[in-house]
Amino acid sequence: VCYNATGRRSLTPRLQHIRAPLEAVKGSLDGAALYAFCALRRRAREESLRVYLVGGPVRDVLLGAPIKDLDLVIEGDAPEVARQLAAELDVRVVVHARFGTASVVLGAGGIDLVTARREDYPRPAALPVVSPGSIYDDLARRDFSINALALPLAEDQPKVLDPLGGLDDLRRGVIRVLHSKSFADDPTRILRALRYEARFGFHLEDGTLKLLESALAQGYLGLLTGDRLRHELERVLQEDRPEPVLQRAWGLGVLASFHPSLGDEGAPARLAALAGSAAGAGGIDPLAYLCSLVYPLSGGAGEALINRLNLPANWAEVVRDTIRLRELEPELAVPDMERSRLFHLVEGFSQMAALAVSRITASAPVARRLSEFWNELRFVSPALNGGDLLAMGVPEGPLVGQVLGELQDARLDRRVATEDEERRLVRRSLVRLGGRPDHG
Repeated sequence: VCYNATGRRSLTPRLQHIRAPLEAVKGSLDGAALYAFCALRRRAREESLRVYLVGGPVRDVLLGAPIKDLDLVIEGDAPEVARQLAAELDVRVVVHARFGTASVVLGAGGIDLVTARREDYPRPAALPVVSPGSIYDDLARRDFSINALALPLAEDQPKVLDPLGGLDDLRRGVIRVLHSKSFADDPTRILRALRYEARFGFHLEDGTLKLLESALAQGYLGLLTGDRLRHELERVLQEDRPEPVLQRAWGLGVLASFHPSLGDEGAPARLAALAGSAAGAGGIDPLAYLCSLVYPLSGGAGEALINRLNLPANWAEVVRDTIRLRELEPELAVPDMERSRLFHLVEGFSQMAALAVSRITASAPVARRLSEFWNELRFVSPALNGGDLLAMGVPEGPLVGQVLGELQDARLDRRVATEDEERRLVRRSLVRLGGRPDHG
């Protein structure tokens, strides 16, 4: 994979570093990760440990991309190897003995070690039943051929193990599942396939696309728990460019499988508008893409989606605020609205929802008003504070907040512009309210 003048990925038929994959891996690591990898490599050679770097790290280094995580498979006791490595590095280890896995914690990152295993799925979308196996069993259980690659660390000059044709698919730029029940066994692979397709500039192999469409038609995504669905959506939003993944998901009907309302006809235009405005503004929080998806939902549909995906509080707030802001658009578009009225209409909503709606609404007046709030009004505040008001004779209690609110509205509506003008307004308010201003 290389990059053209626009910064978009374009496929080349040549894999990077394929003649020296081990050196390429080491060249992509630094700090604690490099030290830990070399320690594992040394132990594998000295003790004849069957340790393999697998999946994404092998794929990425062959494509010339940086390695984000280290995933290793061990034909043996992975938790014990992880404990020994953690002791050598003097770092923490997290062991999941039930699953034969462990994570060696390295600062903000880490290394995942897994006991080689085979998997059997008792029914569609169920979690697998696992049992010990060989490296070839472990590769055969994976999602796509481009992830079924392994690099043995015990060999002097290791070559990539590729029993399932992943290297050829990397050359061709193809996303291909390993067997016909892949999407039924684990429907989360549907979204994963679309992420890889967009990230690498690849395309779904014809047979894989037919299997994906069949899995959608049979409703397998609907069998997943809300937590598993949300986790895959989170991963989409964490991509460098979520928009093409979501566009493809809309076109295939994946979004409608999350909730029927997410497949509305306006979704592509909103996603494109958000992506375009984000590029022009130097980026946007990925959660804004969730705003673009839920924008047309009713309040009831929004609550149904929140419950279905078991959304965390901040996500749920964004969903509710986006829907409510869309419902407020007729009022936000009223001509000659005072700035203070606009402020009070929008101030209680999350900034994320206000920004996103300003970029996806079809109403130019609403977009201007929300942008005005986002860029200017939310920063407006009076020069005087509560202590100043008390010194001027405003009685302690609710009246202080009331007068501060009047000052802010006056600032917003440009009826006052200086501290002296604010003080005159406070004195008039005190006279009106029956107080005794301190004229000194």
